Amino acid sequence: MRRLLVTAAITAALFAAAGCSGERDGAAPGPFGSPSSGAPSPGAGTPGTSSPGGPSGSPAVADTRPAGGNGKEVCEAATKAATSSVQTFVSELGKSLQATGAGDTAGAQTAQRKAEAALRTWGDAMREQSARATDERLKTVLAEIATEVGTMKATVESVDENKLEQLQQRLDQLCAT
Repeated sequence: MRRLLVTAAITAALFAAAGCSGERDGAAPGPFGSPSSGAPSPGAGTPGTSSPGGPSGSPAVADTRPAGGNGKEVCEAATKAATSSVQTFVSELGKSLQATGAGDTAGAQTAQRKAEAALRTWGDAMREQSARATDERLKTVLAEIATEVGTMKATVESVDENKLEQLQQRLDQLCAT
């Protein structure tokens, strides 16, 4: 019973880490399920501005405009693919943990293979959308997401929730409508 509670807690933490908690504050969920409010992060520049370092050596202001070109279509496709893959990954990881707790080695291995397949699908979709993107910033963040997903395994420990959240925030800015 204790293992089942631990499994449930880990699965719930993974849902939160992956952002699959759904909508918050009325904002639409992004590819990892967190809201796509389009609001710049604290310290970000004014939307639509980009300037080189000034005469006093001040740092350049980040470009927080939404992605241009085919950004809307790429964002929609990336969101759809990521949402599906994250849901499958989390579900199968939960099944793997439950099967392990119940001593079902075959069931755990099957669920683990399915979780790893979901990660491959997610990474492949992000690479595909990165290749399609005409906006260089969108192309870059999608490639970074694909790289991060490529480092993940079918274990809770392999999920770097901070890195995924940073990437999600950048993607939210680019995919704001």
